[in-house]
Amino acid sequence: MSPKNDRDDGALVISVHIHLRLRPGEDDDLIKFFNRAGYMCKARAVKAALRMGGLPSDDSFFIAEEGGAEDALNDLLI
Repeated sequence: MSPKNDRDDGALVISVHIHLRLRPGEDDDLIKFFNRAGYMCKARAVKAALRMGGLPSDDSFFIAEEGGAEDALNDLLI
């Protein structure tokens, strides 16, 4: 996230860039949506989905899981 002043009225705008990897057969509904939607529609749809649910309410969501990837990276650095 980076604060950015994109408007002339002086309002601060926070810019968040999201990269999704969608897999055919698993995410067909999302692939169809994003293929049909225009740029501004995509941003509005993502914001609406986040507001409707799925946002974590506690900080435990943001604690990284021990998946072994970090250990593998540490082994490379040591």
